[in-house]
Amino acid sequence: MGIEIGPPKKFYGEKAERWYPGKFLKEWKPILPRKKLLGELLTSPPVLVGGEWVDSEIDKMIEAKKAEWRAKGYSENLIRMAEDLCRGWISKMAEAFAPPELKQAVARHITPKAIEVADAWIRRIGAAQLASRQALF
Repeated sequence: MGIEIGPPKKFYGEKAERWYPGKFLKEWKPILPRKKLLGELLTSPPVLVGGEWVDSEIDKMIEAKKAEWRAKGYSENLIRMAEDLCRGWISKMAEAFAPPELKQAVARHITPKAIEVADAWIRRIGAAQLASRQALF
């Protein structure tokens, strides 16, 4: 039960001895499974739930909240981080607590709560940022 790892195969034809990385990655058998090697890149990006696009309704709700945050004067960096928190919260909670056939419905259902969590986060961080600015001057 040994592990066999060899060099990539060489292909001959019009372009002799050219190395094709895509072919190599398909044929290469790593010691660790690809999920452990690449981690979250293969499981679920923050925008997706279970590897599938949910719908534009969630995006509309988040965009409305971002407009509200901009009107309140939060920086673009804080708004971006709050949006990442919101999208990550939605995807991770839906994947953790819903069976595969219900993930998208759960994601739609928990979006208002995720926006509430991100809103509380940005209010606290914004207040701390303002307090630190006032302490400097």
